[in-house]
Amino acid sequence: RLPAVRHDGDDTYNMFKLKNREFAMDVDVSNLPCGLNGAVYFVEMDQHGDLDGQGNAAGAKYGTGYCDAQCPHDIKFIKGEANLLNWNSTNVPPVGHYGACCAEMDIWEANSRATAYTPHPCAELGLTKCEGIVCGDTSKGERYKGVCDKDGCDFNSHRMGETSFFGSGTDFTVDSSKPMTVVTQFLTSDGSDSGDLSEIKRFYVQDGKVIENSEASILGPSAG
Repeated sequence: RLPAVRHDGDDTYNMFKLKNREFAMDVDVSNLPCGLNGAVYFVEMDQHGDLDGQGNAAGAKYGTGYCDAQCPHDIKFIKGEANLLNWNSTNVPPVGHYGACCAEMDIWEANSRATAYTPHPCAELGLTKCEGIVCGDTSKGERYKGVCDKDGCDFNSHRMGETSFFGSGTDFTVDSSKPMTVVTQFLTSDGSDSGDLSEIKRFYVQDGKVIENSEASILGPSAG
């Protein structure tokens, strides 16, 4: 994991206000084969990495405060407290009793063969230090009982029925053998920064051409 800190200092994370905005990035996955995943995503971390000058005197400068919608148990410090209870150092990765849950927006999970973008909402705001059923641990059969949507609502063009949309070569609409710009828009119901999020829209720019995202055709033309 490589979090982004502010360019004018390393003691705070760079915060992105996404509603009524678009996020664009240039990517090249031409040398990223099947089985590997290049990921860029947002999580609802505290800007200062839960720095409080007491239990957590490290903060963003040292990468503390991480959380995501999978409620990971391998986080060594959660809200300034060491995750020591029932710490299992022989597990891969090592895990503790508590998990660190928060909302996650996967902007880009991709290789040269496939790509997906996925929102993972959570029922609670910010970082939740979870234990028990709140964590939704898959190993305990509680994946769908936790505070976060671990599966998320993803869009993968190939899985949605458009098998020729993204891939390596000129036979694909988006040719992953060449660089591209990936644009994600976060539209609101009233066109304001404070409005409710109504749509997450994706398109690509390649060779100077704007390419709209594929449609989900797997359910047929009569699907809602």
